[in-house]
Amino acid sequence: MSAAWVINGCYLATVRRSPPPHLPGSYLVLELTNRCSLACVHCSVSEADHPHHQDTGYLDVGLAEHLFQDLSRTGARFDSLVLFWLGEPLIHPHFLRIWQSAVRAAVRHGIFGKVEVHTNATHLDAGVVRGVLNQATLPQVWHFSLDAIERASYTRIKGMDRFEQVQANVERFISRRAEFRAPWPRPVFQFIVGANNVEQVAPFRAHWEQVCRSTGTPVRVAAGHVPAGDDAVIFFRQLDCPTPEEQAQTNALFREAMAAQGLLVPMQAEAGVEVRAENLAACSGFWKSPVISWKGEVTTCTRDNLLENQVGTLAEAPFSELWWGEMMAGRRARVAGGDYGGLPPCATCFIPRSLNYAGLGPDDIAAQTAWETAG
Repeated sequence: MSAAWVINGCYLATVRRSPPPHLPGSYLVLELTNRCSLACVHCSVSEADHPHHQDTGYLDVGLAEHLFQDLSRTGARFDSLVLFWLGEPLIHPHFLRIWQSAVRAAVRHGIFGKVEVHTNATHLDAGVVRGVLNQATLPQVWHFSLDAIERASYTRIKGMDRFEQVQANVERFISRRAEFRAPWPRPVFQFIVGANNVEQVAPFRAHWEQVCRSTGTPVRVAAGHVPAGDDAVIFFRQLDCPTPEEQAQTNALFREAMAAQGLLVPMQAEAGVEVRAENLAACSGFWKSPVISWKGEVTTCTRDNLLENQVGTLAEAPFSELWWGEMMAGRRARVAGGDYGGLPPCATCFIPRSLNYAGLGPDDIAAQTAWETAG
């Protein structure tokens, strides 16, 4: 493994003789803050005394910029950077600086195939819109987490009544994007389907189709995964649940609602796929989906919101040393054989039976193992 030193607060690391393998479907999650302007019922923000939210704050801008520099030096590439985890990213006082730094690093050094933001749009003001609309060569996607199309349901799901403000903010975004003929960011109108809002699937679709038509914005509808392209997407997403029994019920609800809309549902939510309370195979999280908290803590997937699988922090070592270091290599070797000992969030995980999961194949494991062995 390469060595690293810190000089004047900056990481200097020797680069390995070859960059780590690029694994298809990979994504890096970077939490800008764990503070939020809402308290959605399906999010840990709404859980009283959840440990992830007892101490709140913002990602240090320097850590973010050092991360992008480290990836550039290492020659690493992820298919996506996701600027979001368990808080509202637009609340960060230096959001635009981090966003623009990420896009710039991706364009110049190829470290990300696209950059995503997931936002509830409460802070999507005119200044943010002006700062993010662009014509760069890099795909950029913004998921607007909406989940309802009328005030009562919105308030019940989101925990606060910001319905009219959010609708107006997103509609202004669509209008300005069309006015400036900016291809990016690509808007995604996201609706997480559950028993508390399934009756609003059709009117939600109709409303945002009309908004897009009125501005000349091409739009399509999708379920399960956002298709490639630069057109707007009305996106119906499956809800992740805390138990396999609830997950099976939600899978069926989602499947039926999408069938009523004439939409195809990918395999994991199809009828007959059992949801079991144990991990049945090697999980892609250990290869493809590192998560960095606002404190710089590095773990293996977004479901580990207690950071039980943490491998270190960016304050102690650069990301490349943590994610492609000896500890993670050892974990990958064990997980490849189905051994989740000492990894408590994983032993009873059923997310591989959810749509919200990046698949892992034997070629991915082989490529990573060969690289680690050669190093």
